[in-house]
Amino acid sequence: MVSGAARSVMDRAWEPIVATDPTDANSIAVVYQHRGPGTACSLNPTIRISADGGRTWRSTKGHPGAGSGRGLSLHAAIAWGPGPAGGRRLYWTNMTVPGCAYGAFSLSTSWSDDRGTTWSKLRVERRTPPWVGGFPEIAVDRNEASPNYGVVYVAYNWLPPRASAPGFRLLASPDFGRTWMPLEIPVAKGPRGYPDSWRIGYRLVTAPDGSVYASWYQVDLRRWDRVRIFAKGGAGNVGRLGVAIARIRFDRSKRTFSVGPSTIAATVRETAYTTSGASAPGTAGNIRPDPMWLHGIDVDPQSGRIYLAVAGYGPAAPGASRGTIRVARSDDAGRTWKFTTVPSLPPVNGRRQSSIKPNLVVAAGGSVVVTFHSLDDTMANATIGNAYAVSTDAGVTWGTPVAVSGVRWRAANLGGVVNGAGLRERATRLANGDVYWVYGDGRRATGAAAGRTVIYGSAIRIRPG
Repeated sequence: MVSGAARSVMDRAWEPIVATDPTDANSIAVVYQHRGPGTACSLNPTIRISADGGRTWRSTKGHPGAGSGRGLSLHAAIAWGPGPAGGRRLYWTNMTVPGCAYGAFSLSTSWSDDRGTTWSKLRVERRTPPWVGGFPEIAVDRNEASPNYGVVYVAYNWLPPRASAPGFRLLASPDFGRTWMPLEIPVAKGPRGYPDSWRIGYRLVTAPDGSVYASWYQVDLRRWDRVRIFAKGGAGNVGRLGVAIARIRFDRSKRTFSVGPSTIAATVRETAYTTSGASAPGTAGNIRPDPMWLHGIDVDPQSGRIYLAVAGYGPAAPGASRGTIRVARSDDAGRTWKFTTVPSLPPVNGRRQSSIKPNLVVAAGGSVVVTFHSLDDTMANATIGNAYAVSTDAGVTWGTPVAVSGVRWRAANLGGVVNGAGLRERATRLANGDVYWVYGDGRRATGAAAGRTVIYGSAIRIRPG
């Protein structure tokens, strides 16, 4: 268990992001959101580090933003990469607010060169106005052969004046987080009659040629409500759902960008679950399988092939699961894609399994790993487990998924926590080519009133054959 044991619905952990040391497979860092007694503004984004491959964990002695006078918010993210003079630097980003004035979020960054004991002065991004959103992402180019080795990238959403969609601001730092160059990434053009868009779930992955790929979930709408930002307005207001991608090149010497077109790489079928936010059957109204909350993306560090994992969820069909995961792969920088479907986990206790909320990682030898939550296809008393599937032929075929443990938990026991498991979870590659996955888990919850979530981690060992 990565986090501490939650004692109540108001003392819980969720939204884990994992970062790995680029040279030491035993060094792993995780940041997660913690809501508990005595925390500032009721929130305490917590950073924990393991020096033994995830067997034991300790909280960092220092914390980003300490002494800044700003409140830390939801959606913290971290990345570990090269630092000055050949060192290694742990980067952190989050939305922060003046005091506890939630509703005035600003993107903020900090870094540590001593595994979290001390942190740099908090930097607050002032070039975009504060608003109620954010959802930041961070990545570092760790490929020593890349022309942008060591460049740090941060992405977040913001609200431009008179905008018909949230902005996508990308920042790049060629000097280890001291200065940042901004770029705005446009929405993928929507179908006729749907001029507005909602987008979220921003992801960043670097490529061996020095480029960085940005991806996001996008829904094209007749009208987007700038106040009720998550509302899609139902099927009549939705024109298209999908995951979009754009390729960006950053010239570190000139400090300029070139950005390719924003295109929809994978569409998502319109159902009540994807257009109206319906909860999965048997989950007591708390598990939303909408793929807007999480998709998986990675780039093979050798070949440059892009992989994208996207979940779909809809009405049950004879002999089929409600929820499945498709994996797309592209060898031409995202212009064209080929798709395969990841098999579902075999039935558990006689119940067919749906796959939701995927992550994707390219592991040792070009193997591709998809991690996901496995949900009973049932109308009552659904249980959830955690599983992964591996492709050893570069995403063409997939092996039978494997549960990471035999422990499953009742979805209804998280009735007090909306999206407490599966939101912004991550899996990533270790320095030795294996995979480490962190995820929210409700096994310690004993009823909806308790609603406790904790963070677990699983190492997935990749072996030849």
